[in-house]
Amino acid sequence: MKPFNRLHERLGEKSGDARARAVTYVAMGDSVTQGCMQAGVVEYENVYHQILRRAMERRYPETVVNVINSGVSGDGAEASRHRWERDVLMYKPDLVTICFGHNDAHGGRDGIGPFARALADLVDRVTAETEAEVLLMTPCMMMTKNNVRVADIHKPLVPAFIRLAEEGMLALYAGAIRDLARERHIPLLDVYALWERMEQDGLDIHDYLSNGINHPTSDFHVRWGHELEEKLLGSFG
Repeated sequence: MKPFNRLHERLGEKSGDARARAVTYVAMGDSVTQGCMQAGVVEYENVYHQILRRAMERRYPETVVNVINSGVSGDGAEASRHRWERDVLMYKPDLVTICFGHNDAHGGRDGIGPFARALADLVDRVTAETEAEVLLMTPCMMMTKNNVRVADIHKPLVPAFIRLAEEGMLALYAGAIRDLARERHIPLLDVYALWERMEQDGLDIHDYLSNGINHPTSDFHVRWGHELEEKLLGSFG
């Protein structure tokens, strides 16, 4: 069976029969998934999961895709356990994407094991209790230096994030996600690798962080959504 074959079956079913159950996509994660941008701003349309929704509806005319935005600012994989039932499983989704790492990285090296176990446990529950396709994602990069995009209200946070960058901590957490995906044969979209390529191409990643710290710009969310479209839909539709 092709990867994400069931998702395409559901999209086709709803596209061909208005009475069929709507396709349900749960985007699980932290503030990036929630749509947080610069200080005090939340984006609702140009967020990766909404870009993907529109791609699904474009490829499968007359389908209906309900996106459940289960991103919570400040959350991490382990800390999210209490809301798995409420924010993911109860919806009986057809697709679940999982993107954590930003807040988890503040747990340091000792937090990597619990982080990976929480991701594995969430995947296990989704696959055991629903028929959803599951996709893991690595996070985008975070700030590596102070910059003009950081709002005054966030300036006290800068030293802690600079320290994380100097320690290479987020890269270690991204590596743990890659390892889990490889070991468990879980599909992966390596968003962190996109940022690594941006750096290699000489781009300043801070130009793509709306708050200068850890929230990607709307433009990057659009690119992210297109990467998801290619990963999940490919030649289908």
